[in-house]
Amino acid sequence: MSEHDDQYWEQIDDFLDKRLSPTEEAKFEEQLQQEEQLQKDVALQRNMRSGVAFGSQSELRNRLQLIQQEVLAEDSDDKVIPLNRGMGRLWLAAAGLLIGALTILFLIQSPNNPTELYASNYEPYTLKNVTRSPEQDSPLSLAIAAYNDGDYEVAVPRLKAALADSPDQAPLQLALAVSLWESGDQQAAIAALEPVLDHPLLQDQANWYAGLFQLKNGDVDQAKVYLKKAATAGGALGQQADALLQQLAE
Repeated sequence: MSEHDDQYWEQIDDFLDKRLSPTEEAKFEEQLQQEEQLQKDVALQRNMRSGVAFGSQSELRNRLQLIQQEVLAEDSDDKVIPLNRGMGRLWLAAAGLLIGALTILFLIQSPNNPTELYASNYEPYTLKNVTRSPEQDSPLSLAIAAYNDGDYEVAVPRLKAALADSPDQAPLQLALAVSLWESGDQQAAIAALEPVLDHPLLQDQANWYAGLFQLKNGDVDQAKVYLKKAATAGGALGQQADALLQQLAE
């Protein structure tokens, strides 16, 4: 059976989709062990289905070269290649590999892309005791404990309760924003930062996190607005914000 026959590719599909009978599957696997071309075509089909995952640049280069060689070999006699199902699949595989190549090259050549910058700069806010000796089972104590344990979904309602009792505790508001972010409620997290963006003691930190949140969301322009405010506010995070702004400008 030729790799250009519809039945050939249908059988590969049936194998990958587990539609072959036990007897047919055993026969196909035996054939797969013996035929190198069939092994390559099964691998191509798997790559097409999985979105073409690459482990390295060299692996990407080798796969692209393999596709090129196979296509050129079919066209070596200057014949018109019919776009039947078999060749159509081959070209689809090549297209998938090319898309994967362009994606990888973009990521390699863009070390300062927003997602990477967010990942390399983000760390949850450190919340310390905001009073000298909070009662052990008070809403404040329970909120701080849940937050510092990284139990953010539990921390959200506890922080809200603590803020209801102590609305002037700005660090709790910042911790609430981070807890919401870590819990996946991104819009609520950004909104929760609003009350502390101009706080005299937390301005650099609040705007730093607002900038990172927007960076993660892909809104680079809005991220820069917050990061500039953080940089202007000074402090340790102000310096980091200034450095991050320089990276975004590169």
